[in-house]
Amino acid sequence: MPMQPAPTDRRALQTENLNVYYRDNHALKDANLIFARNEITALIGASGCGKSTFLRCLNLMNRQIPHCRIEGRILFEGTDINTADEDVYKVRRHIGMVFQRPNPFYKSIYDNIAFAPRQHGIRDKAELDELVESSLRQAALWKEVSGKLDTTALALSGGQQQRLCIARALALKPEVLLLDEPCSALDPRSTRYIESLLTELKDAYTMVIVTHNLQQAWRIADRTAFFLLGEVVEYNATTALFTEPVDTRTSDYLSGRFG
Repeated sequence: MPMQPAPTDRRALQTENLNVYYRDNHALKDANLIFARNEITALIGASGCGKSTFLRCLNLMNRQIPHCRIEGRILFEGTDINTADEDVYKVRRHIGMVFQRPNPFYKSIYDNIAFAPRQHGIRDKAELDELVESSLRQAALWKEVSGKLDTTALALSGGQQQRLCIARALALKPEVLLLDEPCSALDPRSTRYIESLLTELKDAYTMVIVTHNLQQAWRIADRTAFFLLGEVVEYNATTALFTEPVDTRTSDYLSGRFG
């Protein structure tokens, strides 16, 4: 697998020989990827190629799936988190997740952001107020909602709801943010807004994004990994992968011959 790894001193997250099985289905095969701090990495490939399965492994979400077996190492800041005794809630405090469709809670805008900090023991009103405001500011939503924090989050537009979900993930101040097709349910204008936001956020976060949109990967990702039939075929700096792919399967996919 052609790969340009991140410098050792900048590695935030890494997988070593990661395999995922759903009963007898070998869905992910020996995935070895390294994610650098303060970079955006895009995972691309046709539907069913293993990229979302891989993403969900990174904060142990696949453990919730019956008959799913995960083998290999997932290293966060050098520590293997793919162990039976690892606290998944602690992991998700450091590795946040944003899903394909906006999924705000049936709560106020304020309570959507404050929910996770409260679950982790933060009760001080002033501290919660600061977290809500700072998270909404980071998600470029504060100016739009600051006067209506007590209103239901369901009243927001689709693009606003997705930014709210990003703000909700940021409220715990994670080091890594995982995003699974975060723009697929949004209109082009909202998509551009989210892409601009993610580009700004990488100064503070490491991000891994699954996307079917090749143009999106080209626009915002520092590195890109191409998945096919559960394997990582090629991983490189985005410009190099898109303009000079080493593997013919990568060039075939990028040129639209399949997928």
